[in-house]
Amino acid sequence: MLQIILSVGFCVLMLGVMFAVRIWQKKSIKKIYDELKEKDYSYTVLIEGCDWGPAARRIILAPGGRFEDFYPEDFDPKKFSVTVSTERYLQDGKLEYFTKQVEVTGACPCDIDGNPLADFDKVSGDDEENSDDGVNGSHILLTLEYSPVMDETNPFLYNPATQHNEWKNKFDFKIEHPKLPEPITECSDWYSKEAQQFDVIKTGNELTAASWCPPSDGKKHPLIVWLHGAGEGGTDPMIALLGNKVTALIGHEIQEYFGGAYVLCPQNPTVWMQQGDKYYDILEENSPTHVSKYTHSCKKIIDSFISKHADIDRNRIYIGGCSNGGYMTVNMLLNYPGFFAAAYPVCEAYSDSWLSDEDIKALGKVPLWFVAAKNDDTVDPDKHMIPTVRRCLELNGGANIRMSLFDDVHNSFGSYYGHWSWIYLFNNECVSEDDEVLWEWISEKELIEASSK
Repeated sequence: MLQIILSVGFCVLMLGVMFAVRIWQKKSIKKIYDELKEKDYSYTVLIEGCDWGPAARRIILAPGGRFEDFYPEDFDPKKFSVTVSTERYLQDGKLEYFTKQVEVTGACPCDIDGNPLADFDKVSGDDEENSDDGVNGSHILLTLEYSPVMDETNPFLYNPATQHNEWKNKFDFKIEHPKLPEPITECSDWYSKEAQQFDVIKTGNELTAASWCPPSDGKKHPLIVWLHGAGEGGTDPMIALLGNKVTALIGHEIQEYFGGAYVLCPQNPTVWMQQGDKYYDILEENSPTHVSKYTHSCKKIIDSFISKHADIDRNRIYIGGCSNGGYMTVNMLLNYPGFFAAAYPVCEAYSDSWLSDEDIKALGKVPLWFVAAKNDDTVDPDKHMIPTVRRCLELNGGANIRMSLFDDVHNSFGSYYGHWSWIYLFNNECVSEDDEVLWEWISEKELIEASSK
């Protein structure tokens, strides 16, 4: 009898547990759904990686039932008013909050993902088959003015205390229109279509990383490794992807040279130029070594990523980076000879005075394309790239060495700091006097012997 009572009690207990778990699962799923679903009468900010960093270039409005009130003439950009309330650091290090209006340069109906609708003519109310007076679509896409000097459209904030770019805590928009009964001020999401094509991956050490994989086609594909600059350190790889226009690496123009290439972007929590507990202690006069404390961790991430993707061509591993990442590129080449098929250091911060003749000979075994600008006053090319290239030519010949040395850095928006020569790299504008294109030249390099790895 006792056994029967215990058995019944156990069954009741198990049923109660199963019922509780089921309720918990439903609540958890609902919570996730509520967090992901679009908020009614809200906006979504679309962030794009530009030459100078990220910018909020577009906004998707979800006006709910009010969308039906919009006629084609209501999509005149001048009828929309967009104001942003945000923050910036002043020269004295204090944080300032400010509000500014942003010009709307375009407006059109779109779907929930922000894809514009090609044809949105108002349907005639006199047509019996098309009596719906609403414009086709469900959302409104606004295109905003943007430029390198507009703090108000940049979602990043350079924190002088951490020396890193960070996401702004305050980045609030207010959208107004005569057909909207009240301003739209509720934010649904910030989103970058390009950056979020990357996956944030587990590394197993103190570094974080993001990666992108080309479509599987049964063929071997190379791997491009990108090492960020000092301002893109931290623990959020999205900062490293958008701080420089790294998303260009997965664009058609560059990918076409490689026939589809994997892209891996390791990120360190401080700066690459660190060997102990302090930022840039590698520069100290009594520094015992110029080897980064993250050298082994960086290589471990690369090895782990390769091991998880059988179709990566181990003879075509390419590495490059800008400034701090340019230093780390040279550092990795010296510490792991015979591993990388080619490299592309940009405004690299590896002082030529640190390189022995033996180091130069070792670098000469790797195809290298250096990039910098003459007016770079952050990393002087006369103390870094130029003498290093000269010594490589003297000791190794010119077959494996290329250099793009620009007078300054500029694009259609105007001039930038001379340090920002990575703009030319990501815009595929590094071309030799013999009309060799950097990315095409890099893509053709491969290790002759895989056994060296």
